[in-house]
Amino acid sequence: MTEQIEDIIKSVVDAVGEAVTIIRTKADGTTEEREGVAINYIYGSGTYLKDMLDVRSKSRNPMPLKFPLVALFTPNVVKVDSRNYQYKTTLNMIIACSSKKDWSNEKRMETSFKRILLPIYEGLMSALLDDARFLWEDDFVPHTMSKNFDYGRYGAYDASGGEVSEPIDAIDIRSLEITINNEYCR
Repeated sequence: MTEQIEDIIKSVVDAVGEAVTIIRTKADGTTEEREGVAINYIYGSGTYLKDMLDVRSKSRNPMPLKFPLVALFTPNVVKVDSRNYQYKTTLNMIIACSSKKDWSNEKRMETSFKRILLPIYEGLMSALLDDARFLWEDDFVPHTMSKNFDYGRYGAYDASGGEVSEPIDAIDIRSLEITINNEYCR
């Protein structure tokens, strides 16, 4: 059976969590460096991702980890057009952490992006390159990346206009082109 992309990305995210070092800001404003962190991984439509975060935000009972988050948007169209590889697909993802609406862009850059999101992003790109299940040309992961400061200040919305229940800062990864290696998926 062919290994599913949702499962492959989960294992990559787990590897990133084990290797990454982030700096968390505590409620009192002090910081602590953390090596190896649990990263929440979810896959699904934008509405599904929003709903899962909302459930975890509104629950009175202890819930599984919410942030930091790496989410894989679905559906993923798989292209099978060569015997030289298992399949190709293009992924869209988001890396997110909790934020505050009243933070300035400078505060977001320092607290969210430099301390949490960019280390996870860099770790994700390295883990993808190092994973033998993928074939890469020129040791490069083709994709686009954008730091989204507006989610934290103005809200994050799904395609139907539903707003995530709390502010987040996020890195959007779009058009990440992957090829799954035949050798490792049989």
